[in-house]
Order: sequence, then structure tokens, then C-alpha cells
Amino acid sequence: MRRTDTSEAGLSPVPGMLLLVALIWEGCLCQITRYEVQRQPTVIVQEGMCARVPCNISSHLEHIPKVSPGHGYWFRKRMHKKYDDLVATNDPNREVEEEVWGRFRLLGSPGMANCSLSITDAKKADSGQYYFWMEREGQMNYTHVKLVLYVNVTDLIQKPDISIPEMLESGNPVTVKCTFPWTCGENRPFKFSWKGAALSSRPQSSGASHSSEVSFIPGHQHHDTNLTCKVTLPEGRVSTERTVQLNVSFFVPGNSSALVVQEGRSLHLLCAANSNPPATLSWLLGDQTLASSQPSEDGVLHLDLPHLGPADGGNYTCLAEHALGSKQASLSVSVQYSPRMLSSSCSWVKEGLLCTCSAQAEPAPSLHWWVGGKPVESNGSSDTFQVISNRSGPWASSILSVKVGRVPNINISCEGKNSQGSHTFLFQLVPDGPMPSHVFQKGMILGVLCGAGTASLVALFLLLL
Repeated sequence: MRRTDTSEAGLSPVPGMLLLVALIWEGCLCQITRYEVQRQPTVIVQEGMCARVPCNISSHLEHIPKVSPGHGYWFRKRMHKKYDDLVATNDPNREVEEEVWGRFRLLGSPGMANCSLSITDAKKADSGQYYFWMEREGQMNYTHVKLVLYVNVTDLIQKPDISIPEMLESGNPVTVKCTFPWTCGENRPFKFSWKGAALSSRPQSSGASHSSEVSFIPGHQHHDTNLTCKVTLPEGRVSTERTVQLNVSFFVPGNSSALVVQEGRSLHLLCAANSNPPATLSWLLGDQTLASSQPSEDGVLHLDLPHLGPADGGNYTCLAEHALGSKQASLSVSVQYSPRMLSSSCSWVKEGLLCTCSAQAEPAPSLHWWVGGKPVESNGSSDTFQVISNRSGPWASSILSVKVGRVPNINISCEGKNSQGSHTFLFQLVPDGPMPSHVFQKGMILGVLCGAGTASLVALFLLLL
């Protein structure tokens, strides 16, 4: 492999200009001429992506025609090496560095004053200083041109685009398209992969196409679930993904149905009654009337429930009434939420230390004790520990008995956990002090898992004869 030590030429870049030195044979005059360079001094490119660096040299020397032969060379500046690395050239007798082969290309023709550079499949290691070197032969001169460029390769932040209808209908098939905005103009192999609860499998595709499609049939259970498209760029080194949340509309038929939603979500309930004469519609939660309407031809009553909390759970009833009778449809709404730690304490008893812990959650939480950072077996007993736990509805309680002669210098914690998250209550005990009736000092809540609010559409259809 041949290299060029350009530092021996003794040239240095002039800001905003190119310095051209016309070397002459003995007996000829020496000319020093400035060249204007239209260039982009710094290029920022994301890892795995591409960049086009426009570079043009405009000459004011009429006696050196643009069609004169010329070779151009892009070098990578190496601070701790004697020779710099050749990364792109139009000289067929020169070889570029192996690590950039096929990724750096000299697009233009230096003989035509074009020094444009192409960078594809950028790597973090490509960041650094580069310069362009041109040699052009005229009838009586030999020209050198030097131009500095800085390349900065950043993290890949470009994500694929997912084309999906704003509202999906339960039971109706849908096709979703994922596209990666690739502007490099080359057919390079991409790999697409999909995942989501609505997909029966995890389909994959690969090839020169910059997009991928997946078809599925959403159901009511897929509302608010995620659908993710992951794209692996050429060479397989870098990947990126985008996730969307499915918004599925569905209808709850019949006189009684159940619906489970997460805390923080929103519901839009719709009750429709077809009757003659028109009926009066009402939404009830237990014995409480939440909304009502006057008799109308459309026979529709809406009820919005934003940011659902535990208190919003219950049996929602739509009641339709007119002079000939009444009819109703019910929807049982269960709001799931992470555990809330309720009354918890530790007290000194004759046998040792007695700690109690209780929590509320939906679904009902399980309680676990930790002593000194180690778990204690639930509903078990040993020579030192005994645990008794029980659950009723959304409530759970547990008692920990520790057989000790004095308050231990150790942390005791109670963890409430369910599918929505977990909370931990930490008892900080103070040893070697006066023994109070209650040794409970302080509680500390850890980690809460919550969901963003979205809307479901539930429609109850009533038919009054």
C-alpha cells in the first residue's frame, strides 16, 4: 500500500480559501495564486447513515483549463502517525485504507474542479479531521491543493415511521406499514422485525426495500397495547425502533359485560336506545346518577371518564325508560393499579418484635418481607421468623414475628407487588435506645408504575320494543 506524507509539501489551509502553489521548472517564472473553495467545513452524520459533502474549486487561472488531468485524494489526519490514511481517490494506482473501503468515495472529478465526497455506513471511528489534496499537471506547472474538513459521527436518532390508522376496529383486519427514511440512494439490505401483543408471531423481513408491512386482526384486548417496528441498518451494526400504541374501538354487546382498564386511562361510554316513543337515558354508578338525557330521536347518551382511579371502578348501568317500560345494560369496570401501602408498624411484644403491613391494589397484591436485605418465606415459620398473610378482595395484610431479645440493628421492609407495579415500606429501627411501645420510625415509598391516559370506546346497545 502506498502512502503520501503531505506534510512535506509545506502547505497549510487558508480559512475560506485554498492556497495553490504553481511549481516551475528552472528558467520559468513562479506564480502564487489563491483559489476560492465552496465547501462544507464540518459534516455531522448519524451512525449507520450517509453524508454527501459538496466540494467545488473555482479557479481564476485561465491558462490552466479544467479539463487538464488531475488526481484527487481525501486523507484522514492521524495525529500520532507519520503518514495519514488515504480514504478516497480517483487515482487507480493508489489503494485506500481497508477499514473505509467501499464507504468513502470521491464523487467528483478534480480535473473538473469537483472534489465532492460520499460517506456511507458511517461509524463512530470515522469522526475526525480530513483534508483534500489535488495534483494537477499543466503544460508548465504542477499544482497542489489542500482543503480541511471535519467529520462528526453522532448516535443514531433517526427512527422508522409507522403508518397506522388513528382508530382500529375490533375484529376488522388491518395492515400497518413501517418505513425507514433512507436517503443514501443505494439499495442496501435492511432487516425489519415486528413485535406486539396483537401479532400471532414475530414476523421479519429483509432485503433492499426500505419498508415492511404486517397484517393482523385487532381485538378489544389489544387496546392500549404496543406495536414495535425495529430496523437493523446495513452491515447489522446499528438498529433503531419505533413503538406505537394501538387505539382499538370495540363494542360491548348484551345486558352485562366486564372491562378491565389501567389506572390513569380514560373511558368513553356510549349508550344507545332505539325505541318508540323516544326514551329517557341515564348513566348510573350504583345508586348514583352520573348523567341523563331528555327523550330524543337519536337515543344516544355519552359518558366520559377521564384519568380513571380506584374509586372509578364499579358497575355502570345505562337505563332507558319511557311510558311503555324500561330496559338497562350494565358494564362492570375494574380499574387496575399498583399497590398502596396502608397502615404498617412494628411494636415490641413479650416474644420479640411484631411487625404488621397492609396494602391495597387491583389485582390484589402479594406481600413479602425482607430482613437485612434477605427475603423471608411467606406464610412460613422458623426458629427466628414467622409470617402470617391473608387477602380479601383488593386488600392484603401480613404479620411478621421476629424472636429477638432486643431491637436489632437491621432494616426490615414490606413489599407489596402485583402486575401493575410494586411499593416497598421500609422500617428503620433504632437499637440500643429506650424501648418505646412502638418502634416504627419511618416509611419510604419506592418505585411506582403508572400508565398514560388514553381513551377506550365502549358502546352499549339497547333495544326497546
